[in-house]
Amino acid sequence: MSVQLHPDGDLLVEYSAGSLSPAMCVSISAHMHFCNSCRAENQRLTEIGGSLLNEVTPEILSTSALDDVFSKIDAKADGAVTQQRVQPNETEPGVELKSLPVMIQNLIPGRELNWKFLSPSLRAAAIPVGENSCELALHKIKAGGSTPSHDHSGREVIVVLKGSFSDEEGIYSEGDFIVHHPGEVHRPQASRNEECICLSVLEAPLRLTGAFQRFLNPFFSFNPQ
Repeated sequence: MSVQLHPDGDLLVEYSAGSLSPAMCVSISAHMHFCNSCRAENQRLTEIGGSLLNEVTPEILSTSALDDVFSKIDAKADGAVTQQRVQPNETEPGVELKSLPVMIQNLIPGRELNWKFLSPSLRAAAIPVGENSCELALHKIKAGGSTPSHDHSGREVIVVLKGSFSDEEGIYSEGDFIVHHPGEVHRPQASRNEECICLSVLEAPLRLTGAFQRFLNPFFSFNPQ
Protein backbone atom coordinates (compact mmCIF):
# COMPACT_ATOMS: atom_id res chain seq x y z
CA MET A 1 0.00 0.00 0.00
CA SER A 2 1.30 3.46 -0.91
CA VAL A 3 1.48 5.63 2.20
CA GLN A 4 3.05 9.02 2.88
CA LEU A 5 2.95 11.12 6.03
CA HIS A 6 3.48 14.46 4.25
CA PRO A 7 2.14 15.88 0.97
CA ASP A 8 4.59 15.16 -1.84
CA GLY A 9 6.46 17.93 -3.65
CA ASP A 10 3.99 18.12 -6.53
CA LEU A 11 1.05 18.68 -4.17
CA LEU A 12 2.90 21.41 -2.28
CA VAL A 13 3.80 23.15 -5.55
CA GLU A 14 0.14 23.05 -6.67
CA TYR A 15 -0.97 24.27 -3.24
CA SER A 16 1.39 27.25 -3.29
CA ALA A 17 0.28 28.06 -6.86
CA GLY A 18 -3.41 27.94 -5.86
CA SER A 19 -4.25 25.29 -8.45
CA LEU A 20 -5.65 22.57 -6.17
CA SER A 21 -9.35 21.87 -5.57
CA PRO A 22 -10.86 23.43 -2.42
CA ALA A 23 -11.01 20.06 -0.63
CA MET A 24 -7.37 19.28 -1.33
CA CYS A 25 -6.35 22.78 -0.21
CA VAL A 26 -8.16 22.23 3.09
CA SER A 27 -6.42 18.88 3.63
CA ILE A 28 -2.95 20.37 3.10
CA SER A 29 -3.77 23.39 5.29
CA ALA A 30 -4.90 20.99 8.02
CA HIS A 31 -1.64 19.04 7.75
CA MET A 32 0.42 22.24 7.91
CA HIS A 33 -1.36 23.15 11.14
CA PHE A 34 0.72 20.34 12.68
CA CYS A 35 3.80 20.31 10.41
CA ASN A 36 6.52 22.97 10.65
CA SER A 37 8.57 21.53 7.78
CA CYS A 38 5.71 21.68 5.27
CA ARG A 39 4.82 25.21 6.39
CA ALA A 40 8.43 26.22 5.77
CA GLU A 41 8.46 24.54 2.36
CA ASN A 42 5.22 26.27 1.40
CA GLN A 43 6.74 29.61 2.41
CA ARG A 44 9.80 28.88 0.27
CA LEU A 45 7.65 27.95 -2.75
CA THR A 46 5.50 31.05 -2.29
CA GLU A 47 8.61 33.26 -2.25
CA ILE A 48 9.88 31.59 -5.42
CA GLY A 49 6.52 32.21 -7.09
CA GLY A 50 6.60 35.84 -6.01
CA SER A 51 10.09 36.28 -7.45
CA LEU A 52 8.98 34.81 -10.77
CA LEU A 53 6.02 37.18 -10.90
CA ASN A 54 8.35 40.14 -10.39
CA GLU A 55 10.19 39.13 -13.55
CA VAL A 56 7.04 39.10 -15.68
CA THR A 57 6.61 42.10 -17.97
CA PRO A 58 3.51 44.05 -16.86
CA GLU A 59 0.61 44.10 -19.30
CA ILE A 60 -0.43 47.59 -20.39
CA LEU A 61 -4.14 48.13 -19.76
CA SER A 62 -6.42 50.57 -21.52
CA THR A 63 -7.57 53.63 -19.58
CA SER A 64 -11.13 52.25 -19.56
CA ALA A 65 -10.20 48.80 -18.16
CA LEU A 66 -11.17 49.60 -14.56
CA ASP A 67 -14.48 51.13 -15.62
CA ASP A 68 -15.24 48.03 -17.71
CA VAL A 69 -14.65 45.76 -14.71
CA PHE A 70 -16.94 47.79 -12.45
CA SER A 71 -19.61 47.86 -15.17
CA LYS A 72 -19.61 44.06 -15.33
CA ILE A 73 -19.78 43.79 -11.55
CA ASP A 74 -22.75 46.19 -11.46
CA ALA A 75 -24.52 44.22 -14.21
CA LYS A 76 -24.20 40.96 -12.28
CA ALA A 77 -25.36 42.61 -9.08
CA ASP A 78 -28.48 43.97 -10.78
CA GLY A 79 -29.47 40.51 -12.02
CA ALA A 80 -28.63 38.62 -8.86
CA VAL A 81 -31.14 37.43 -6.30
CA THR A 82 -30.61 39.19 -3.00
CA GLN A 83 -29.68 36.71 -0.29
CA GLN A 84 -30.11 37.20 3.43
CA ARG A 85 -26.80 37.37 5.24
CA VAL A 86 -26.36 34.44 7.61
CA GLN A 87 -25.32 35.64 11.02
CA PRO A 88 -22.59 33.63 12.76
CA ASN A 89 -23.70 31.40 15.59
CA GLU A 90 -22.85 33.20 18.82
CA THR A 91 -23.01 30.06 20.96
CA GLU A 92 -19.80 28.44 22.12
CA PRO A 93 -18.74 25.48 19.94
CA GLY A 94 -18.90 22.06 21.61
CA VAL A 95 -15.91 20.48 23.26
CA GLU A 96 -15.52 18.08 20.32
CA LEU A 97 -15.31 20.91 17.78
CA LYS A 98 -12.89 22.87 19.98
CA SER A 99 -10.46 19.96 19.82
CA LEU A 100 -10.02 20.47 16.06
CA PRO A 101 -7.73 23.01 14.33
CA VAL A 102 -9.28 26.47 14.14
CA MET A 103 -9.18 26.48 10.33
CA ILE A 104 -11.40 23.35 10.39
CA GLN A 105 -13.74 24.85 13.00
CA ASN A 106 -14.26 27.86 10.73
CA LEU A 107 -15.52 25.61 7.93
CA ILE A 108 -18.27 23.99 10.02
CA PRO A 109 -21.71 25.46 9.15
CA GLY A 110 -23.36 26.88 12.24
CA ARG A 111 -20.30 25.86 14.30
CA GLU A 112 -22.00 22.50 14.94
CA LEU A 113 -21.08 19.04 13.69
CA ASN A 114 -23.82 16.86 12.21
CA TRP A 115 -22.56 13.29 12.48
CA LYS A 116 -24.05 10.64 10.17
CA PHE A 117 -24.12 6.97 11.22
CA LEU A 118 -22.07 4.74 8.90
CA SER A 119 -21.36 1.76 11.17
CA PRO A 120 -21.41 1.02 14.93
CA SER A 121 -17.86 2.40 15.20
CA LEU A 122 -17.87 5.05 12.47
CA ARG A 123 -19.56 8.43 12.02
CA ALA A 124 -19.09 11.05 9.28
CA ALA A 125 -19.79 14.79 9.07
CA ALA A 126 -19.71 16.43 5.64
CA ILE A 127 -17.95 19.79 5.18
CA PRO A 128 -19.35 21.85 2.27
CA VAL A 129 -16.66 23.86 0.47
CA GLY A 130 -18.27 24.38 -2.94
CA GLU A 131 -16.80 21.18 -4.42
CA ASN A 132 -18.06 19.38 -7.51
CA SER A 133 -15.43 16.65 -7.82
CA CYS A 134 -14.27 15.71 -4.30
CA GLU A 135 -16.01 14.90 -1.04
CA LEU A 136 -14.62 16.58 2.07
CA ALA A 137 -15.70 15.19 5.42
CA LEU A 138 -14.71 14.44 8.98
CA HIS A 139 -14.70 10.78 10.00
CA LYS A 140 -14.80 9.72 13.63
CA ILE A 141 -13.85 6.22 14.82
CA LYS A 142 -14.71 5.38 18.41
CA ALA A 143 -11.90 4.30 20.73
CA GLY A 144 -10.87 0.76 19.84
CA GLY A 145 -13.32 0.65 16.94
CA SER A 146 -12.59 0.07 13.28
CA THR A 147 -14.07 1.01 9.93
CA PRO A 148 -15.31 -1.64 7.52
CA SER A 149 -12.58 -2.99 5.23
CA HIS A 150 -12.76 -1.04 1.98
CA ASP A 151 -11.21 -0.54 -1.44
CA HIS A 152 -10.76 2.77 -3.25
CA SER A 153 -12.10 3.56 -6.70
CA GLY A 154 -10.32 6.93 -6.60
CA ARG A 155 -7.66 8.68 -4.54
CA GLU A 156 -8.34 9.14 -0.83
CA VAL A 157 -6.44 11.63 1.34
CA ILE A 158 -6.61 11.38 5.13
CA VAL A 159 -5.27 13.86 7.69
CA VAL A 160 -5.39 12.77 11.33
CA LEU A 161 -6.77 15.66 13.41
CA LYS A 162 -7.27 14.00 16.79
CA GLY A 163 -6.13 10.72 18.28
CA SER A 164 -4.55 8.00 16.16
CA PHE A 165 -5.39 4.96 14.06
CA SER A 166 -3.62 1.99 12.55
CA ASP A 167 -4.10 -0.18 9.49
CA GLU A 168 -2.22 -2.91 7.66
CA GLU A 169 0.66 -0.54 6.90
CA GLY A 170 1.33 1.25 10.17
CA ILE A 171 0.22 3.60 12.94
CA TYR A 172 -0.77 7.20 12.21
CA SER A 173 -1.01 10.10 14.65
CA GLU A 174 -2.10 13.74 14.66
CA GLY A 175 -0.99 15.65 11.58
CA ASP A 176 -0.09 12.63 9.46
CA PHE A 177 -1.04 13.01 5.79
CA ILE A 178 -1.92 9.67 4.19
CA VAL A 179 -2.72 9.01 0.53
CA HIS A 180 -4.42 5.86 -0.75
CA HIS A 181 -4.80 5.08 -4.45
CA PRO A 182 -7.36 3.03 -6.43
CA GLY A 183 -7.11 -0.67 -5.72
CA GLU A 184 -5.65 -0.31 -2.22
CA VAL A 185 -7.61 -2.05 0.55
CA HIS A 186 -7.33 -1.21 4.24
CA ARG A 187 -9.26 -1.26 7.52
CA PRO A 188 -8.41 1.64 9.87
CA GLN A 189 -8.73 1.00 13.61
CA ALA A 190 -8.62 3.70 16.30
CA SER A 191 -6.37 3.35 19.33
CA ARG A 192 -8.03 1.80 22.36
CA ASN A 193 -7.64 4.80 24.66
CA GLU A 194 -9.09 7.61 22.48
CA GLU A 195 -11.46 8.18 19.59
CA CYS A 196 -9.90 9.23 16.32
CA ILE A 197 -11.11 12.10 14.12
CA CYS A 198 -9.75 12.41 10.60
CA LEU A 199 -10.28 14.81 7.73
CA SER A 200 -10.91 12.87 4.52
CA VAL A 201 -10.92 13.83 0.85
CA LEU A 202 -12.48 11.34 -1.55
CA GLU A 203 -12.26 11.58 -5.33
CA ALA A 204 -14.64 8.61 -5.83
CA PRO A 205 -16.87 6.36 -3.69
CA LEU A 206 -15.39 3.76 -1.35
CA ARG A 207 -16.18 0.09 -1.95
CA LEU A 208 -16.69 -2.12 1.11
CA THR A 209 -14.98 -5.46 0.54
CA GLY A 210 -16.33 -7.80 3.23
CA ALA A 211 -18.99 -10.28 2.09
CA PHE A 212 -21.37 -9.24 4.89
CA GLN A 213 -20.48 -5.54 4.71
CA ARG A 214 -21.22 -4.98 1.03
CA PHE A 215 -24.89 -4.33 1.75
CA LEU A 216 -23.74 -1.16 3.57
CA ASN A 217 -22.26 0.36 0.39
CA PRO A 218 -25.30 2.63 -0.19
CA PHE A 219 -24.63 4.26 3.21
CA PHE A 220 -21.15 5.22 1.97
CA SER A 221 -22.50 7.40 -0.81
CA PHE A 222 -20.26 9.89 -2.60
CA ASN A 223 -21.44 13.46 -2.07
CA PRO A 224 -19.26 16.38 -3.26
CA GLN A 225 -20.58 19.72 -2.01
